[in-house]
Amino acid sequence: MRFSLLIWDFDGTLADSLALALELFNRSSAVWGYRPVTDVEAVRHLSARQFMRQHGISWWRLPRLVRYFHAEAAAYASQLRLYPPVAEMLPPLREAGLRFGILSSNSEANIRATLRANGQEEAFEFIASCPRLFRKGSALRRLVRRLDVPRERILYLGDEVRDITAARKAGVAIAAVSWGFHALPVLRAAQPDFLLTHPHQLWDVLAAVPASAERAPGVSPGAARLPSPAA
Repeated sequence: MRFSLLIWDFDGTLADSLALALELFNRSSAVWGYRPVTDVEAVRHLSARQFMRQHGISWWRLPRLVRYFHAEAAAYASQLRLYPPVAEMLPPLREAGLRFGILSSNSEANIRATLRANGQEEAFEFIASCPRLFRKGSALRRLVRRLDVPRERILYLGDEVRDITAARKAGVAIAAVSWGFHALPVLRAAQPDFLLTHPHQLWDVLAAVPASAERAPGVSPGAARLPSPAA
């Protein structure tokens, strides 16, 4: 296989948490003085910085907001579910020899609570938390340096443009997924190495021949789908 280690973003990539995030965001808007989300599809086309400007979130309050939402989300962490097609793929991917880790802006405690409730905590070798939303690239770069895996054998999976930017800064390949926060056109415009519209396309990514010089977005059209070991 082209990759041996998959590093996953959590919210919107592994966990089906968008509805909860929007509920907590809107519920707290009056307390924190920002504008609530009224058009979900519209915000899925905004960058993180555009979202902050449109909803009146100041930079100096952002760290406190992140800590607040981590605390609020803790009460619901064990109720969250992983995306079913993603959860179904984890066992056969592990059987095929893939290793898993997580790098997320969510807290490690929240992530572990959700994984434990879904019976998947033991599947992940490490969970790294980066609460500074716009420092994910630095966090991923530090993480990659500590790992015993060559960069070219690492694939990061995420649902936001921030994840694409982080992977580029860390020098690893990125597979953007369209079932999370950012809409497909936004992800495509950011030109990830791979763009997945369904989790099963990950098998094609793992079978793809490494690019010799330039990175091209999308799954290699000539890549054969690997059979699931469970099949």
